Amino acid sequence: MTIRLLVTDDHELVRAGLVNYLGMTPGIEVVAEAASGTELLEKLRSTSADLLLLDMTMPGISGEELIGRIKESYPDLPILVLSMHNEIPFVMRVMSAGASGYISKERPPQVLLEAIRQTIKTGKYLHPAMAEQMEYADASADPDGS
Repeated sequence: MTIRLLVTDDHELVRAGLVNYLGMTPGIEVVAEAASGTELLEKLRSTSADLLLLDMTMPGISGEELIGRIKESYPDLPILVLSMHNEIPFVMRVMSAGASGYISKERPPQVLLEAIRQTIKTGKYLHPAMAEQMEYADASADPDGS
């Protein structure tokens, strides 16, 4: 099965690198790319994708608002967020907004491939270290442990 990806990042060099790297990976096809939230919404109207790889910080519509709009119109489209932000409260907000997974741009390329495949397979992805930090944050927020 070939995974059809739509890649969105406002930095042209980053986007081109992702498109090139992912396009050379067996079993993955980049079907479209977008440089902004507005362009992404336009591409979604005319392009069928299995997974959206989404940067969170872009000009215009971005972040949680963009995820909400996508989920409203395309509720079954998994969204894997690829972001430079790795603060736990930020990740928790993104996941609460409807993202299927989250990966930091600090991770090596092979971890991105793992995240893409796992998101397609299970519908969700968090790097184990990030998941552990989120569990700790949840436990710290609930002093009773209940």
